[in-house]
Amino acid sequence: MKYRPLMLLAIAVCVAAGCGETADPVAGSERSTSRTTSPAAPLPNEPTQTAMPEPTSTAPASAVPEVLDFTAATVDGGRFAGADLAGKPAVLWFRAPWCPICKNAAGAVTAAATELDGDVEFVGVAGLSGSVEDMQAFVDDTGSESIAHIADVDGAVFTRFEVTQQDTFAFVGTDGAVELVDGYANDPDLVGIARERFGL
Repeated sequence: MKYRPLMLLAIAVCVAAGCGETADPVAGSERSTSRTTSPAAPLPNEPTQTAMPEPTSTAPASAVPEVLDFTAATVDGGRFAGADLAGKPAVLWFRAPWCPICKNAAGAVTAAATELDGDVEFVGVAGLSGSVEDMQAFVDDTGSESIAHIADVDGAVFTRFEVTQQDTFAFVGTDGAVELVDGYANDPDLVGIARERFGL
């Protein structure tokens, strides 16, 4: 066979270059050549999938009150760790995206959060709805994006704090003690209550 030397030369070059499959010149069957490979890097325009990291808290586990020992999704697709509130005065605002009273309260909540910035943490807890889009629209419509907003789609955070209706405020002390204040039937002075409750 006059082409046999050329075929052998092509096989030798292929093996030296690390080809995965070579032809057997004698038997005419394929055999696998084993080699170690590194994971392939993504192509320049290939989208990469990155997992959203779970939030980590700097508070020691023993210092986190049970009521704050939770993680939850936020309306903007992030994650929130209740443990991050451990040892800090906090106000959780439980609301519903369809509630007009909650919408009216948004201005007072963000104003209180601004006035008490650095002393009290404010967090919105959107619930009583299965639509995260509606929860985010509430934030956009009320301009309350200056505080974090939990998307409590399954009601787990409402239940944890024993909240049964929207527009309720949970004042959480540094020791984890919780005082609920009804905002639906009242117009609570959030700053005044926080100063008295937390000794500010």
